[in-house]
Amino acid sequence: MTEGLVAELEELIAFKRYAQRGNYKSAAKTIQQGNHYSKLRGRGMDFAEARNYQAGDEIRHMEWRVTARTGRPHVKLYQEERERPVVMLCDFNPSMYFGTRLAFKSVTAARLSAMLAWTAIKQGDRVGGLLYSATMHNEFTPHSRNPGVLPFLAALSQYTQAVPDHSRQARRLSDALIRLRRVTRPGSTVVIISDFYSFDTESERHLGRIRAHNDILVYHICDPIELTPPKPQQYPITNGKEEMVIDTTRHDVVSNYRNYCELRIEKLKALCKRLQIPYTQVTAEANIPQLIRQTFPRRLSG
Repeated sequence: MTEGLVAELEELIAFKRYAQRGNYKSAAKTIQQGNHYSKLRGRGMDFAEARNYQAGDEIRHMEWRVTARTGRPHVKLYQEERERPVVMLCDFNPSMYFGTRLAFKSVTAARLSAMLAWTAIKQGDRVGGLLYSATMHNEFTPHSRNPGVLPFLAALSQYTQAVPDHSRQARRLSDALIRLRRVTRPGSTVVIISDFYSFDTESERHLGRIRAHNDILVYHICDPIELTPPKPQQYPITNGKEEMVIDTTRHDVVSNYRNYCELRIEKLKALCKRLQIPYTQVTAEANIPQLIRQTFPRRLSG
């Protein structure tokens, strides 16, 4: 029985059925994330051609280089950007191979990534990604058609089936963000899917630089036990190398546990608010299709 432990490729392909078109809010509209709001750039305009100036044309659209070359005033014509790259950064560090209800965080991340990919393709955008773990790294150039996304989905499935090496140090999110900066075209929508345990000051710096030229969405993958202390009991836990017991019958343990959980989440939320990045918390119990409809920017259909 592997349900919740791994994400099979067939399952990720079948999520295509959740990608639906409709009259959604424009990406430029304000959308809600957690306890704060943020604005996304929305779909841009591409330069199409230059033509002779006509009465009523706006001066701000003058094409000065063509005007100087021809000696006649010209203006720029634009058309709506037809597609936009969506680049997903998905974390499969050892801490993601954990779960107390329904599914491992790694499986939740893969399912979310697959549904986001199908949603973006359905609305005509190109989808690519960067997947990484403590021992692996894969990159996928954005593609806009169904066959082009299949290698990305296959890799997601393979990452969930990998055996995490707890003897290896987790790969820092900052290292992945450095690579992401190099391969992401300005004007892209960047989706970061992680439990953010490897997030540090260096990650914050690179996140700000990516945000300067792209829209970013943060999906924080959490297990319920990472949000609030479990019921009073003694819980043996291990990270694969060391073992310890958490005793939630003790008031001081519960208080420290709760403070740690809340502080970690609030710190990430505060950073996202400062950088105007939508923050969304995701657990295995979440209704992911509904969550995507509420948080992922979509163009208005005609």
